[in-house]
Amino acid sequence: MLLASAALAVAPACDAAAQPAASFLWFPEAPHVGETVSLASTSTDSNSPITSQAWDLLGSGPFNQSGPVVETSFSTPGQHLVRLLVNSADGSWNVAAEVIPVTAPPAGEMLPFPIVRLAGTALRSGVRLRLLTVEAPPGVLITLECRGRGCPVGLETRTAPSTGVATVTVAFRRFQRFLPAGMRLEVRVSKAGQIGKDTRVLIRHGKAPRRVDACLDPLANTVISCPTSAGA
Repeated sequence: MLLASAALAVAPACDAAAQPAASFLWFPEAPHVGETVSLASTSTDSNSPITSQAWDLLGSGPFNQSGPVVETSFSTPGQHLVRLLVNSADGSWNVAAEVIPVTAPPAGEMLPFPIVRLAGTALRSGVRLRLLTVEAPPGVLITLECRGRGCPVGLETRTAPSTGVATVTVAFRRFQRFLPAGMRLEVRVSKAGQIGKDTRVLIRHGKAPRRVDACLDPLANTVISCPTSAGA
């Protein structure tokens, strides 16, 4: 009798063949933080009609959103577990679980894109620079690094004033002077999360300075090729 009672207390094993086949897809497949993600159930049940589909978008919480299609977004990068609970009319159920890879949002270009202006006169032994300015959005970080003989300062760092206008102009007046050939200047305009600007200038004998413009990676602060839309 004791053995019989124990046997009655054990729940019957689920028949996997009778369960609904729970599954779902999502788009985009590798969303960014804050991007809207559409989740669509692809579940089927050949034995009984599906009566409800509920979602656990946190991976460890309740199934508190229902429907065959739902939308969500993720506030942090990483691997996010999502579960789908499927119920059928015959009382059977099944759960599908998938991990959605979420990445940091792509960097956008600094807008308006910075403009570095130089003007002066080429001399036999260098240039007489009368203008060195950066036109950029308010609040960006601007650094001017000088290498070589005759640098008025090795490194000058400025923050563009925060104002209500679209752009501000920052002048580097210490460099509005004679600069000897061989001197190298590098102007970097940066802001967290945005593609910035890098301008490198070589002062030459009897010629206009050689200038190379590129873009700055917002994460590594290294020089990268500019997007086609950036006015480097």
